[in-house]
Amino acid sequence: MFFRDREMSENICPVCGFEDWTYLMNAHGLAYFSCDSCALVALRPRPTPKKIKQIYRSSIVSERDLEGSMETIAERARSYWHHLKRVSHLDPEKSNVLVLAAEPKSLLDTGSELGFKNITLYEETVEALKVGEDSGFDAVLVVFALEKLENPIAKLRLLHLRMKPEGTLFLVMPMLDSWPARFFREAWTELRPENLFFFSTVNLQSALGDCGFNRVILLPDHPWYTLHHIYYRACVYPKTSLTKVIRTALRFLPNSFRRKIKIRAPSSAFIISARKTTPRPKKLLSIVMPVFNEKNTFLECFNKVVDKEVKGVDKEIIVVESNSTDGTRELVLRNCAQSGVRVILQDRPRGKGNAVRAGLQSVKGDIVLIQDADLEYDVNDYDALVHPILHHRSAFVLGSRHTGSWKMREFNDQPLLSSFFNLGHVFFRGLLNLLFKQSLKDPFTMYKIFRADCLYGLDLQCDRFDFDFEILIKLIRKGYQPLEIPVNYKARSFKEGKKVSALRDPWTWVRALIKCRFCKIDLLAQVQRSERKRSSET
Repeated sequence: MFFRDREMSENICPVCGFEDWTYLMNAHGLAYFSCDSCALVALRPRPTPKKIKQIYRSSIVSERDLEGSMETIAERARSYWHHLKRVSHLDPEKSNVLVLAAEPKSLLDTGSELGFKNITLYEETVEALKVGEDSGFDAVLVVFALEKLENPIAKLRLLHLRMKPEGTLFLVMPMLDSWPARFFREAWTELRPENLFFFSTVNLQSALGDCGFNRVILLPDHPWYTLHHIYYRACVYPKTSLTKVIRTALRFLPNSFRRKIKIRAPSSAFIISARKTTPRPKKLLSIVMPVFNEKNTFLECFNKVVDKEVKGVDKEIIVVESNSTDGTRELVLRNCAQSGVRVILQDRPRGKGNAVRAGLQSVKGDIVLIQDADLEYDVNDYDALVHPILHHRSAFVLGSRHTGSWKMREFNDQPLLSSFFNLGHVFFRGLLNLLFKQSLKDPFTMYKIFRADCLYGLDLQCDRFDFDFEILIKLIRKGYQPLEIPVNYKARSFKEGKKVSALRDPWTWVRALIKCRFCKIDLLAQVQRSERKRSSET
């Protein structure tokens, strides 16, 4: 969103366009507000030069202190270049890289040391560049700068125009999701007058999608610091209880000792990478529908999905048919030859999870929704489920059958069986919440809706109903906190076609819980594999 003047930019949220803000806290005499829609935190009003000078009046350091910290600053800058090479596979000698940074000198120097020959420092003249398909920048580094801009979203759109197709955007910035931000709160050292905005992983990913970037990876930074660098930062940052403790504790240590001792600690920053794509004028909702032996319900459910119009999005439907034996495949072939409906025909049934994974691999949309073909859920709940993602409130939504007083939850006419499954639900829900520090009411609902980018870098493997556990847990471990929205639900019996096995599937659920709790999720390694595969295919 672009603004006509500065006054409007201060009143309207640059991410979602919402105009209502809630006062959050006060730090150093500065007021911070949170957007009521997307939770972007903004400094309002902007401080005057006199106020900034007053905040920094005690921040005095010597040239010697600055020199002692330069080694750590250069080391961090060097790590950013290495990270960029890992996620983008750039050729340093041939790539054009644009740098926008609060302290650009270390980035320029270390980039040159690592062989990057075409580095441009961002200036206003860059805004006037005319960029075609074969020109522009292969990568843009924005390091501790986006949060300082009066309109960060307008700048992201501008950078998008100055990049080559498939160009890499690389961001380093303080985030509200970081451990220091959550732990220190109003004593957080990033609450400084030059930082005008603070993003979360959710609203930043939404903003990047709106600006034409996809394949987003957000990783917390855990750099090595010398004690001297920590002391230096405590001296130059505004005075807080934390910086006072650090100054006092390290002031009298010998300079040589402070420079020699290193510790690794969680940073306030996240490292974010994304790729340029062509933004759509309207979001696309991809509905993945696995189908196996659903002759009695498929056609009615399919027609409801086709007829359902969701406000604010276009939709595509991907039907994955697993070689049914009851005539369902014939129904699929006969009724899915409609515009926007794609069919994936599997040669044999491998389980619901396998079918969903096959559908996820071919989605083209911005938002993904998983829909069974059994009529247990109500497609009229789509609008409520998609709304939080469209308005940047959440990147991951669950349609909960266990929340909300007005939504209907009906059971089949087998009360003992219903009680058995309800007890199983309580047990596995409690176990999942305990293992992953959650408080979810219905983590195993079929309705899982998320930004398509949320899956980037994840390796999904489960084939049966344990897939519901795997995708939920891996999204949580990647950093996405699900938002539960009440939905209508009408259970069916085994006679009506319910396929969960009361004897076999609970063991696969236990295995999925244990495996997903202790497995390593290496997003960078998976991203590298995905990019190599993408390169070989093109």
